Amino acid sequence: MTGPRRIIDQAAERWRGLRQRTEVQRALSISRWTLFAVIVAYLIYRLSQVGWIDVLNALPVSPWFYLFFVLRFLVHPFAELALYEIVWGKPLVRHFFVFIRKRVYNFAVMGYSGEAFLTLWARRRLRLSDKTILVSVKDIALISALASNTATVILVAILAATGGLKAGIDAFPGAGWLFAIAFLTAGTLAVVVTAFRRKLLALPPGVLPKLLGLHGGRQVLIIVLHASMYAAALPGAPLLAWLTFIALQLVLSRIPFLPNQDIVYLTAALTLAPIVGAPEAAVAGMLVAEAGLSQLFNAIMFAATLPLARTAVKPAE
Repeated sequence: MTGPRRIIDQAAERWRGLRQRTEVQRALSISRWTLFAVIVAYLIYRLSQVGWIDVLNALPVSPWFYLFFVLRFLVHPFAELALYEIVWGKPLVRHFFVFIRKRVYNFAVMGYSGEAFLTLWARRRLRLSDKTILVSVKDIALISALASNTATVILVAILAATGGLKAGIDAFPGAGWLFAIAFLTAGTLAVVVTAFRRKLLALPPGVLPKLLGLHGGRQVLIIVLHASMYAAALPGAPLLAWLTFIALQLVLSRIPFLPNQDIVYLTAALTLAPIVGAPEAAVAGMLVAEAGLSQLFNAIMFAATLPLARTAVKPAE
């Protein structure tokens, strides 16, 4: 094994070794919870400024908002199910709720924690070798990052070309740096994965185009459903405004190991309310409804899929 793939594997091995140290785990945990506490405190402050009663009175009434939310929530697990059926060559429909739980881990707990859960579950339940499982999870995560980063680059470029990016940059202190870093890292990763795909990925011939097609289709569908959800809540707002919101969400999702992406996004998105052309309370109500539904769905699905984390080990092939 030579070249970029070896470098990535060595770096990953060093990172795993470093994270196993007690003091590093404690420092990371304290940092994550401190950041989350600061974000929640600021969120409470911002909503208090708008007015809690006004926000509650402005919750979306359109049933389409809630339908689009459910559909967007389900896109991830359905796509992941299809992706892993292709790579593992096994029917996984009866394990659909495994991919629901994976989504909950990634969005409600911490980025990439879902991949760790899926790896452990597959080792316990599927008759696959550890190497097959680990390599497949790594490959799909890389391709997913490629699709998400490409979508981020394209959307940020569209906003920059149409003048919509300024609103996102002015949203909060440091937003300009965040968008710039996300754009550069997303573009760099997309180029690196594309250029060195044969050395980074261990996929059978003909599988990569299928995975890229699924990832790309998923990304487009999520953006369409996300924009449709906002348009249903506040009809008449410019499409460019919703694309700015979605670009912010994509940029934040590029930050690795971010705690509870939904709450972080809600807090940041509140600062974009002026570009919608609607009362701030109405925008806040829409965002609070979105975040509240996300937390409710995540909590219910986490509890419902708890037995999946307690399955007995089955021997690998």
